[in-house]
Amino acid sequence: MLSSIKSAIKSITKPRFKFRLGFSLVLLLALLSSACGFRLSGFIELPQHLQPLHISSDNNAKNLADTLARQLQQSGIAISKEINASRLRLALSTFESNQRQVVFGSTETFELSLKIIASASNSEGEPLFTNQPFQAYRQYSYQRDSSLLARDSLRRELLRSMENDLIRQLTLRIQALQQ
Repeated sequence: MLSSIKSAIKSITKPRFKFRLGFSLVLLLALLSSACGFRLSGFIELPQHLQPLHISSDNNAKNLADTLARQLQQSGIAISKEINASRLRLALSTFESNQRQVVFGSTETFELSLKIIASASNSEGEPLFTNQPFQAYRQYSYQRDSSLLARDSLRRELLRSMENDLIRQLTLRIQALQQ
């Protein structure tokens, strides 16, 4: 009896068993996390009956529409250049960018805002949502005597971050259509 316990302990401490145990635990963790609905950030799902998606935009929203299309394609969603071939149509319009100064003095504070209006329809032209606004806001401060290049760089970085927020809001709204 004692010898069988010793042999069982020896087999557990072998490197191959440790590897199998570790691999099994990692596999179990992956299965449990996927079973609870966990998804990596940035992953977008859209059912096949809503694909391909066509994105149209005003001239001032073209960059945002191109970035949105690129991110959707990277998630495996089919994008159609032709409106007639699409099952879901997203129209982006009225892209607005505003900046206003909210604090004056030696330290100045500005508020940035981005806004876009979006509408979606199915292949028959029936609206799924219409003229829905999506907005993003940021504030930034700088010392009046600091570098203008640093201030402009900060502003560009904030605008890029705000555009990413708008894209995130749009993708969440598109995903909500499947329910």
